[in-house]
Amino acid sequence: MEEAIRLESPSAETSAPEIGTQQQGRGVVMDICDITKSLPLGRERIDILKGISFQIMSGEFISIVGPSGSGKSTLLGIIAGLDNPTSGEVFIDGIDITRMSEGKLATVRNHKIGMVFQAFNLIPTLTAQENVEVPLYVGKHPGSPSARARELLDLVGLSHRLAHRPNQLSGGEQQRVAIARALATDPAIVIADEPTGNLDAKNGENILT
Repeated sequence: MEEAIRLESPSAETSAPEIGTQQQGRGVVMDICDITKSLPLGRERIDILKGISFQIMSGEFISIVGPSGSGKSTLLGIIAGLDNPTSGEVFIDGIDITRMSEGKLATVRNHKIGMVFQAFNLIPTLTAQENVEVPLYVGKHPGSPSARARELLDLVGLSHRLAHRPNQLSGGEQQRVAIARALATDPAIVIADEPTGNLDAKNGENILT
């Protein structure tokens, strides 16, 4: 339903370079090439996405906008490597993630992609700090996971909630923990599904800036 989805960017380029090239000091971090997604419905197939193509430059902020049911979350899942397109390619830092084994894809997700889920997907038995540390331990990143987690939780205004578990946090606080976790590995790109939906105006503005 590409007619129902549009991209908005305060810094959109009029033309974008090929993968790996530079333009005004910025390279392409994500290249979406003719993505389609269809699902069976009885004897027919329903088209969810049809021919979606766009590029995202380093440092660029892009919003995917459309009404409910237009395929936004489906598109986010595909570009995050959580779902496969029916056809088309997704390149992240020049790497085609649509034809990878699950093991290699997991490594790319850990090092290249930060994901903020609409439902947060925090681990309920872990504290806020431990949730942020998880991707750092999984990917064996350099430095201290605990120090990095504390730094990011302070950045999102939760330095006083380090030892709290998700059920001890408000919806907005859980969302900020999820955002801190997405930033933990310093990914090439952060993909967020309604990242400020549970935040008040002040915290929402702080997160986006």
